[in-house]
Amino acid sequence: MKTASIVLIGVLGAPVAASAFEYPTMDRVDSVLTCMQENGGQNIDNLQRCSCSVDVLMQQVSFEDFTEARTYEIYKQMPGDKGGIFRDNPRAKELVGKLDTARADAKKRCFVGAARQTNVPVIAPKKIAAPQ
Repeated sequence: MKTASIVLIGVLGAPVAASAFEYPTMDRVDSVLTCMQENGGQNIDNLQRCSCSVDVLMQQVSFEDFTEARTYEIYKQMPGDKGGIFRDNPRAKELVGKLDTARADAKKRCFVGAARQTNVPVIAPKKIAAPQ
């Protein structure tokens, strides 16, 4: 009985291993807010679409690759030789390409940037006669 208790405590007390495809909350929130800002502001449609987009992105790009690709994206804008290290790096091109592909897929799958439907057709309810 003692052995079973020790094993159970060990299993329950062990931390759950984080997946490489789980992003920290702050990064997820930042991505959603940035997406919403880029696509017309804060409204429920953008919240749903941008949250979906982050979920799709997380399925395709590990957090480590995402962080590295974002670093390349940001620093390649530096002028001159300093930025050249980030622009002309084969690893940068690979990771940024992977991130761009995942973003395009997420945008398509989650309808990011789509216009909000305002003319929703109203269908009149049909009356159903009760059997006699």
